[in-house]
Amino acid sequence: MFRLTQAQNARETSLMMTTDRSRYGALLLLVSMLMLLCLNQVLNLNLFHAINGLSPKVPQWLQLAITDLGHGSTLGTIVLICLLRRPELMPRVLTASLLSMILVPLLKQYFDAPRPAAALDFLYIVGETRLHHSFPSGHSTSAFLFAGTLLMVMRDKKSKWALLMGADMVALSRILVGAHWPVDVLAGALLGLSCAYVASYIPLVRMSPKRWGVMAGVLLITLLACQYKETSSQMAWQIIGLRWGLLLLASILVIRQYLQARQPLAPRKLARA
Repeated sequence: MFRLTQAQNARETSLMMTTDRSRYGALLLLVSMLMLLCLNQVLNLNLFHAINGLSPKVPQWLQLAITDLGHGSTLGTIVLICLLRRPELMPRVLTASLLSMILVPLLKQYFDAPRPAAALDFLYIVGETRLHHSFPSGHSTSAFLFAGTLLMVMRDKKSKWALLMGADMVALSRILVGAHWPVDVLAGALLGLSCAYVASYIPLVRMSPKRWGVMAGVLLITLLACQYKETSSQMAWQIIGLRWGLLLLASILVIRQYLQARQPLAPRKLARA
């Protein structure tokens, strides 16, 4: 008589995850070509006006909500929720995130490109007005880093398209709110996808439920501390609700994960012939 615990089944399922980079190079090439095209100042400016000109037609709270999905703490909470289902991706996520946290500030400081608000007399601005360090877009980098990490391990095509659409919406929202030029968001997308590609060579690691429960708790506490520090009375209530709603969901899932890890799992008996 064989006995299989639920934990063993989960670990066996995680081993079935494979990394598929077959079409990832084509995506990198496409984004690279679009970025090179937008290096043309006329095209970059015309695209900005075309996209930013749509801002009055979209509710401001919706623009802020979409663009906030690329914010570090908000996206970090979403990543944590996803990792609760696929903890073996943790090393890749940490590696890609570390690369982006190093490269984005360095590139911003090196180029020190003016933002649209510093270069144009008229544009639509939603949210905070910033003038410096435009290239590349950090929100776009984060969104495409997350999407790229999952693209290479997902099998469902509809889910892949949904991920890309979500990342595209975050990138476009940065132009819509007047924070970045098109070339900025394309450079951010390329950087995020590249970081995810480099991190994809990190092997998947199995973790015991107890160890993962502790790590998830540490990540949750870090996100709560960051969010508490960043929340201010000047923020739109929709953004505050979005961020803390995601954190509440993550807290519930982390607590459930921890409690399940502490409970002894009863063996499942196979039916006798």
